[in-house]
Amino acid sequence: MTKEDGFDGKSRRVHERGDDPAIKLKIAGKTYVCINWSLGGFLIEGYDGGLTMGSLMTIEEIGASSAKNLTKTTISARVVRADSGAGHLALNILDIDSAAYGILQEQMAKKMQALKAGKQA
Repeated sequence: MTKEDGFDGKSRRVHERGDDPAIKLKIAGKTYVCINWSLGGFLIEGYDGGLTMGSLMTIEEIGASSAKNLTKTTISARVVRADSGAGHLALNILDIDSAAYGILQEQMAKKMQALKAGKQA
């Protein structure tokens, strides 16, 4: 959908988006970097698998991009957009364990601190 269709890409978003600090995810044994993310979902780049819109999948590991090791997790997600040309995959979180939720909350807090510091400068 496009703006011409009346969809602005933001109208259904419930959670604040973040892109820095970046998040890494492991899906089917391969690690991806999120272009942006929220407590409700992820947009990853470099995806070259066969998932299509509506597919259900599991994220195996998560961590900050600066982390040496990712944390094992179980995040159930649904594909809401798959763009094989651009290599983008948009995921909606259906179920998230406490370890993954904690990592996302910590990273979002860092993002908010950086934004707050920028406004005060």
